[in-house]
Amino acid sequence: MSHLDGEPTVLIYGAYGYTGELVVAEALSRGLRPLISGRSAERVGEVAARHGLTARPFDLADTDDAAAQLADVDTVLHCAGPFVHTYEPMLAACLASGTNYLDVTGETQVFAAIYARHDDAVRAGITVIPGVGFDIVPTDHLVARLVGAVPDAVGADVAMISRGGFSRGTLRTAVDGIARGNLVRSGGELVAVPHAHRALTIDVGRGRPVGVASTPLGDVCSAGHGYGLTEVATFTAVPLSPVVRALSTPLRFVTASGAGRTVTDLVIDRIPVPDQATRDATRSTGWARVYRADGSGLSLAVDVSNTYAFTARSMVHAAITLHARPAPPGAHTPANALGADFLLSIPGGDISWPFPEPRPA
Repeated sequence: MSHLDGEPTVLIYGAYGYTGELVVAEALSRGLRPLISGRSAERVGEVAARHGLTARPFDLADTDDAAAQLADVDTVLHCAGPFVHTYEPMLAACLASGTNYLDVTGETQVFAAIYARHDDAVRAGITVIPGVGFDIVPTDHLVARLVGAVPDAVGADVAMISRGGFSRGTLRTAVDGIARGNLVRSGGELVAVPHAHRALTIDVGRGRPVGVASTPLGDVCSAGHGYGLTEVATFTAVPLSPVVRALSTPLRFVTASGAGRTVTDLVIDRIPVPDQATRDATRSTGWARVYRADGSGLSLAVDVSNTYAFTARSMVHAAITLHARPAPPGAHTPANALGADFLLSIPGGDISWPFPEPRPA
């Protein structure tokens, strides 16, 4: 399905979640009239009524119905995580209906599974792009730019530093990630390693060294899928990373157990989410270095607006960009599908460069 005239027909699934509501507001600010969707008819109706939009609730468990609901939709903006539980039925519905698929996942397993459906997306004639938010648009741009400068690169270290707090959905996804374990790319394959198995102090410019530890992020997959890198590790700020590393196995056991998940859900429900003032006052950072077989290479960092504000702006701009300049069918990274300079084109993305040119690393 593709309507090449006028504005794209977009459906926001999970529109009543924290990120989903921000995406709805951003879509309206860009002149779109999105269809409001999700599993709960009551909550979908509330969001739609608040903005004078059309409610279209449906349950992803019924793939045939979901595909029928998407028959007139150009692009789905999928905001309902944890995506490890929701990407598969939504992608199946998009493949059946010929609807482009965008999501804001950061889950390594989801990237791997979606990229594995590349040929299916080609046959369906749709463009599939996981991770069009803070995960992974800034870092995907950095890797693409650095690989262009170091064409014989074999590997990358990639870090995200998110400031200003987290949504409850992000925290639940993080707990799910602990239960599933850490992954790196080694020899071109995904390999399990302990959480925080490596720690780095990285230079993100302006005299701001940041300590980070390894954690599974989408770039583990995207840097291999989009740029052919065979060695990739991803990092973020992890409090008490030596303790996390030592307790990697018991943490996985506790977070995977029913009782452990119940307790963590109760705790997460009591954590305040970032409000407007916090989003306005905080910025987040992406960093990457790519390296040759001899270890030499280059690094680069970028600052963007707050993680959630950036994610909403990036996701909506991705849908608009994809409509104006259709990408080849298949499953792609953001920079490969939407252009190497997609990051720079996001209105309100508030992009700045701590050091403008790549540095030796």
